[in-house]
Amino acid sequence: MKRFLIALALFMGITSAQAQTEDTPWWLTIELTNNKFDYRFWEGIFDFGQLDNSGLRVGIERYINSSFDIEAGLSYGKLIYEDVYNGNLTDFDLRLVYKFDNGYIFKEDSKVAPYLFAGYGMAWHGNISGRLQYQEFEDGSYSMLPIGGGLKFKVAEDAEINARAAYKSSISQSPNYMQYAIGVSFSLGGEKDSDGDGVTNKEDACPEVAGPVENQGCPWPDTDGDGVLDKDDECPTEAGTLNGCPDKDRDGIKDSEDTCPDVAGVAAHNGCPDTDGDGVKDSEDQCPNQAGTLNGCPDSDGDGIKDSEDQCPNQAGTLNGCPDTDGDGVKDSDDQCPQTAGLTTNNGCPEVKEEVKKVLDLAVKSIQFNSGSDVLKQSSYASLNQVADLMAENDFNLSLSGYTDNTGREDSNLELSKRRANAVKQYLIDKGIDASRLAAEGYGIANPIADNNTRAGRAQNRRVELEIVFK
Repeated sequence: MKRFLIALALFMGITSAQAQTEDTPWWLTIELTNNKFDYRFWEGIFDFGQLDNSGLRVGIERYINSSFDIEAGLSYGKLIYEDVYNGNLTDFDLRLVYKFDNGYIFKEDSKVAPYLFAGYGMAWHGNISGRLQYQEFEDGSYSMLPIGGGLKFKVAEDAEINARAAYKSSISQSPNYMQYAIGVSFSLGGEKDSDGDGVTNKEDACPEVAGPVENQGCPWPDTDGDGVLDKDDECPTEAGTLNGCPDKDRDGIKDSEDTCPDVAGVAAHNGCPDTDGDGVKDSEDQCPNQAGTLNGCPDSDGDGIKDSEDQCPNQAGTLNGCPDTDGDGVKDSDDQCPQTAGLTTNNGCPEVKEEVKKVLDLAVKSIQFNSGSDVLKQSSYASLNQVADLMAENDFNLSLSGYTDNTGREDSNLELSKRRANAVKQYLIDKGIDASRLAAEGYGIANPIADNNTRAGRAQNRRVELEIVFK
């Protein structure tokens, strides 16, 4: 028995096989058996009993569907247990077999296929001796229910090795027993599948060469020999590496759709390169190695002038990329009057007419205050009236700067100079000039224009200077 089991195991390990199918529905099973008397219920099912209980079983199996077979079997052997029971045993049973290799639990082509079975049978006991003989148990036939399970090892197209165990439970007061069996099953005919591809010869267009069912048992062709089967090859007559199509630059875009087939690129540009990844392909990118938004070049301030040509790359502008708010051709950073158009020769400020300069010069000389006072002398009115007329006729602002002589305390003089500048401002406002066009500030004894040691010099230093201001 031991040598037989080893031979079967070796045979199973080196042979390939297929499962029973409706093309091979009938199978013959021949098995060696060993019966174990079930006398004490606590004895383990893996105690195979006495080896002289061995016998032989022959069965016929019929394929029903992928999950079920039906089997009828006849066995003959001994049933011996110590001095309790000794007799001949012949049984016949009919079993319904549930297969785990049904495509739901295990694959149908699994080499090892477990199964369960249950059924009904008859057992004939003869030549009985032992103590049970004296317990009104006699020779005869008795009904029993076989239940159990096993493993099939599929070793060839038309052959399997079986190993199983059946518990045969009496339903008519006869002994229960286990029957262990190991043997082989052979197909009793059916349609052949010479190449073992699951397609029978009569339906196989290539019976000697294995191929898939969906191609009538023939292998799929590879016309262009690129290793991609025609059924999966997008270019079946042209060898290639990308789903079977040529892709010379290996950028993942087949040559027939690649605008630049010899240079690796990106799908967004139909296979053409975009080295800096700015969305502008290299052939149209003025700065192919530097990402940018202006024809592929950087334009940090977004003013339409690329940074390499922009004198103010971080500040949007129209004058060589720099701001020129008043549009006079002088960039704001150099324009002393950035909000008022002027002349480049005058630092971006408008040219002041001579008559305006004269009026302002005269006003500066004519604005007079008594010592220690912020009240304008009447002699100042005429010149200030002319200043008001000029401001009404021209678009400029004035900065009013008040000063004093050095008589008195410095802090008092500073306050006085502010009041004098504001006195001139108020006069011009009273003449209709908008306050927003006038700025007044006092500077005390600073910036004297004459000698404070003389009466005449001190009079000149008590003044308000007027300066034209353009925005």
